[in-house]
Amino acid sequence: MSLLSRLLENLRGSDMPELRHAARASSPVLMVDIGGYAHTARDWSAGGACIEGFAEAVAIGNILSGHLYWAGDRRRLHFTAEVMRLDPGGAVALRWLDLPLAIQQEMEAHFG
Repeated sequence: MSLLSRLLENLRGSDMPELRHAARASSPVLMVDIGGYAHTARDWSAGGACIEGFAEAVAIGNILSGHLYWAGDRRRLHFTAEVMRLDPGGAVALRWLDLPLAIQQEMEAHFG
């Protein structure tokens, strides 16, 4: 393991303050449908989301689109997002580029 890798691993495990611009949540459950495959967001915010079990070959910077919806909701609202991070095991971090206004307002209302 390189010195940089060890440093990053130590930083991830420390009590560093949250550097994200938006608070994250996992409830209510946000579903991210890409290419006809529904993924549960591990965490989400008005800035982006992390989804697990993503099997499609993507690279950081790729633009993805699909539909967002709350679990149990019939609405399917179109989104566009940029791939920001790829984690081992198929987790993909997304940054919303085009987030439906209805979902954005519901997310913001969740955080009060």
